[in-house]
Amino acid sequence: TGKEKEFRMPGVCPVCGGALLQEKDSPIIRCASKNCSVKRRRALYYFASKKAMNIEGLGPKIIDTLLDNGLIQDAADIYDLKEGDLEPLERFGEKSAKNIISSINEKRKTTLPRFLTALGIFHVGEETAELLAKEAKSIEALSKMSLEDLQKIKGIGPKVAETVYGWFRDKKNKVFLEKLLKRIEILLPKP
Repeated sequence: TGKEKEFRMPGVCPVCGGALLQEKDSPIIRCASKNCSVKRRRALYYFASKKAMNIEGLGPKIIDTLLDNGLIQDAADIYDLKEGDLEPLERFGEKSAKNIISSINEKRKTTLPRFLTALGIFHVGEETAELLAKEAKSIEALSKMSLEDLQKIKGIGPKVAETVYGWFRDKKNKVFLEKLLKRIEILLPKP
């Protein structure tokens, strides 16, 4: 119609001002900042989702409320919540607070593949998490695997291996993982 406006891709993340990156051979542009609040929110949404920890009733709106009220900073904080933390919040009553805490507590035990999926490691979805868990057998063993060992796993390519290797060597991720493992039990696979 002639009324169209030319679109210009932003040079920085519109939320946090971090640099934007585009992977080679990919149309997707992402914020590179590890401290981007939107990335942190989305990571929490994913952590609680059906594909990951499957915490019933803990959807994006409730996670937003918890973040906005300073009750959680990361996924590990979810497991420290008490009914009394939730009851004073808008849209929460005694029963809904009790139900959410009950759902959270039911998900304190999980399988290694589901746990790996929940961590939200870039390029690690459900299938990749299964491959990693089958080979490593434990989170400790996986965290210690060399880049070469990761690349030897059938179905794991160089990009995924680098991402997984890098995730377990990041200082913030190490602290987060240690905190999370104090709150969650990873069930061993049945022989």
